[in-house]
Amino acid sequence: MKLENVLERLNSFEKNSFLKIIDGILTAKPKNAAIVDKLLSDSSRDLKNMDNINVAKVFNLVEEEFLDYTKSQLVDTESQLDILIDIISRDGSCIMKQEWFARLYENELLNLDKKLKAFQDSIENEKSEIDPQRLRDYKIYKSCVYTAYYNDEVNNQDKKITADEQSILLTLSTQLGLSQEEVKLINYLIIPVRKLDIDTVINELKVAGVIFHSKKNNIIYVADDVVRILNKARGKEVNDKFFRRILRLLREPQINQICRAHNIGWHNPVPEKIKEIINIGVSFSHVLSYEIYKDGTNVTEKKLFINDLWDKSLKIASPLRGVTLEEKISNIIKYFEDIDRDDKIGISIDGYEKLLIEMGEVLPTLNQLIKSEFGLQDDNTLRAKYLLSYNIKPRDILEVTTESDLEIFSKA
Repeated sequence: MKLENVLERLNSFEKNSFLKIIDGILTAKPKNAAIVDKLLSDSSRDLKNMDNINVAKVFNLVEEEFLDYTKSQLVDTESQLDILIDIISRDGSCIMKQEWFARLYENELLNLDKKLKAFQDSIENEKSEIDPQRLRDYKIYKSCVYTAYYNDEVNNQDKKITADEQSILLTLSTQLGLSQEEVKLINYLIIPVRKLDIDTVINELKVAGVIFHSKKNNIIYVADDVVRILNKARGKEVNDKFFRRILRLLREPQINQICRAHNIGWHNPVPEKIKEIINIGVSFSHVLSYEIYKDGTNVTEKKLFINDLWDKSLKIASPLRGVTLEEKISNIIKYFEDIDRDDKIGISIDGYEKLLIEMGEVLPTLNQLIKSEFGLQDDNTLRAKYLLSYNIKPRDILEVTTESDLEIFSKA
């Protein structure tokens, strides 16, 4: 749901935390200050008195500064913001009842605890099945996190990871090709995880400006505009549905190479492997730059593969721009960003509604598949306006439907 539509559902008090952050950014004279000043002078010098469409315009003009602000919040090792962002940035989390969010948070901590025990056993076990090179990467990063967190004790200061230390750790994790999940697991092996009261969690997220909370309806809203920034703050370059689109175009041996690089069971069915690759936050650009190629593949061969992926697999008419491999991958990311911002859905809303009704009649398991794939709460998900409020478009529905089910539907 777009920011202006979220703001429309809230009272002035429920917008305050978010507007306060934007005011702070404006006070510091952002890059687009002149354009923002024009918007403000055309309506009001006070954001609180602006209409919701113009507030959304102002937010879009200070996206870069809001991203920097969000990254600064992630530095706080006690905030659990990395865990919470992973929850609220999922496809089906833009509109949530408080009880549903509380359940997701509790499940996330329980799963994290299990993963931490299994991960610790796997890296400490002398007979570990993890690739020796990968094991070395894990131990290097773990040692660096340990030093960054505990070095304050030498000076009798509170243990924490500073902004500078976090910046170095981010560079290190990127160079080692670690996924978000691998980074999170290693971080929480060093930094103790504690369960917070759900009201405290909601308040922290609200104060951080990343969610809105309607107390009257007991609903949490996460605007699409904010989710894009949260993903960037966590190093996620494209929305999950676009990463899924690319992964489904790869051959199984290429999927297996990604799995081996990130300690994912590569004997599982392909759909499960793809889901796990996305869930653990593997880097999109790292996959296309390194992880899907055989040893010895040169840059020219990689660029040819990326061009074929664009022209023949994605079937995009305009040529892929960029001279270097990095530029080409960056332009693929930008293409998906533009699609994500686009309101067009390819067919009319009535056509979308008819598609869902007819698919639901022919494929009785489709409703549960959509609910599970996108993490939706409602029992009946096959409604066009409902799905569009979660930015789930017709193509997204077709892409999560199995080929065999699409054949059945097409014949029907």
